[in-house]
Amino acid sequence: MLRFLWLHAPQRLKYVVFALALTAGLSRDFVMLVVNKAAAAPIDQTISHWLPLFVLTFVVVIGSSFAYQVITTAATTYVVNSVRLKLIGGLLKVQPSFLDRHEHGSLYHILTTDVSTVAGFTNTLLGLLPSFIFLAIAIPQLFYYSFVAGFFVILVMVGGTLAYHVQQRAMATLNADARALEVAYFERVSELFKGFRELRLHYPRRQSFKGDLSRVLETLRQLLIRVNRIYETGESSFQALKFLLFAGIVFLVPYLVKTDSVITFQILTLVLFSLMPFEQIVTSYPSVIGTLVSYLRIADLARALEPFEQVVERTIDKVPPFRQIALRGIEAKYDSRETSSFELGPFDFELRQGEVVFLVGNNGSGKTTFMNVLAGLLDPVRGTIELDGKPLTPEDMNIYRSQFSAIFTSFHVFRQIYGLEGVEQAEADAAIDKVHLSGITSIAGDSISRIDLSAGQRRRLALAIALLEDRNILVLDEFVADQDPEKREYFFRTLIPWLRERGKTVVVSTHDLTWLPYCDRVIIFENGKLTERVADMADAAG
Repeated sequence: MLRFLWLHAPQRLKYVVFALALTAGLSRDFVMLVVNKAAAAPIDQTISHWLPLFVLTFVVVIGSSFAYQVITTAATTYVVNSVRLKLIGGLLKVQPSFLDRHEHGSLYHILTTDVSTVAGFTNTLLGLLPSFIFLAIAIPQLFYYSFVAGFFVILVMVGGTLAYHVQQRAMATLNADARALEVAYFERVSELFKGFRELRLHYPRRQSFKGDLSRVLETLRQLLIRVNRIYETGESSFQALKFLLFAGIVFLVPYLVKTDSVITFQILTLVLFSLMPFEQIVTSYPSVIGTLVSYLRIADLARALEPFEQVVERTIDKVPPFRQIALRGIEAKYDSRETSSFELGPFDFELRQGEVVFLVGNNGSGKTTFMNVLAGLLDPVRGTIELDGKPLTPEDMNIYRSQFSAIFTSFHVFRQIYGLEGVEQAEADAAIDKVHLSGITSIAGDSISRIDLSAGQRRRLALAIALLEDRNILVLDEFVADQDPEKREYFFRTLIPWLRERGKTVVVSTHDLTWLPYCDRVIIFENGKLTERVADMADAAG
């Protein structure tokens, strides 16, 4: 974990932080030394010699500590951004099935809470460096003044550390359970937003959902109470050990070894100066344990993303038109955590420039999986994809995907038109008008004025964005399913021919066989297998 943090820390601040930590730690030791020397010196020497040294050292302590905390915060926030951007960069390169196999609540937790926890440990660790430096010098001084006192202090420190260790072992399982309950809560909140209309419409369902959510929250509350009870027990034990330490120095040490009042004062000064950094170190133990758990989750996700991150994706400014795409001997498998895996193929398929291809078949027959493979969003288990006769490598897939715009059954419209910044207003207005959304929404600047639309309108808005992308191939998954009859007719009779005239290749999945005459080929899907019907059969069907 330390190596992980070091790699993500800002290069320009690493050594500055360590220099300031050393300065802050040593200056605290020097303050303690000045105080002890002043206590044993005559009063006139104390005022003339030790007081100016104390003031100077005090200024150094405060100044270095302030600078250290400011730079530590800068380093910590840098680590947060660095780790989050690295993980999100990896997620942006995965296939959709990767996200389907992972609980979204767990991913949210990793990208938010876990990353913040690990970065917070950076702050904790850097904050402890001056404490370690201080104690490394202070404890030998204790043994110098009194071996018995030093031994007694070490005994109490060891006892306090062991007490915290026992406490945290008891809390470890509970913390893991609490994290699982937090993920369950995140999942239910996500379901609340996604299924709000269904909950609002159905009172028994709403009450059952609320009861389930209440049980999760109450279980989490009781668990947190148990964690806090264990924590407070450890805190009380540590406070008791501190008072026993003071009592031992004042009453036990002078009884065992003859010690004058000046030495006793100097020992107490050392102990008082040492307790705060020691307590900081010991009480950081829960943070360290929690951080390790968070780090392991981040590390697991990072390992899962490594194969995707290792692929160096080629880019190109302008994607040239293609002549033919060929899928040879393709077998594909789509895995999801909520459904059993679906297998498609083996099959061969060719797509030529300017074609309009319809995909028909029952739900679950393989149309969407096929579209994912065709668009380069799902790697086949076997077989190759060829572009103009050239087999594609993983490095080629980014350019290959640039051939496609796609609107799947599950789609999302971003309010900001990422990747289309600076689009001409006339082009944006024309695209909105083309999908019959003028006066309903608009694209102004780099954002969309309104996205709270009906399902059919939102799908047409996605099509307007696809038209602005102006890519060679348009893949539409059940596009007309939520369109009214007038918009369906417009799509098949007007829009598809218009796209064909512009040289676009269109692949459409549909259950509406009425419009088969408007395609060049029909691909029929059944239980993961596909067969092709020639155009004259399509014409006959019309």
